[in-house]
Amino acid sequence: MDKKTDKKKKYRITTSCPQCGCGGEAEMSEEELKKKYGDVPNIHLECHECMMVMDATVEEDKKSGDA
Repeated sequence: MDKKTDKKKKYRITTSCPQCGCGGEAEMSEEELKKKYGDVPNIHLECHECMMVMDATVEEDKKSGDA
């Protein structure tokens, strides 16, 4: 069977807090991303440890298109 049936793009969201050093990572589809954060060019997240607001990096997950 061909496993290329799911061709939806996935995006990887990564953060790293410059103040306390914690970080996070999530993977979402384009629909999930728009539903949660809206159609904005930048995503700002709050650190769960020190409450600092930081920018998140959003990149297309290259592995999502591989079989």
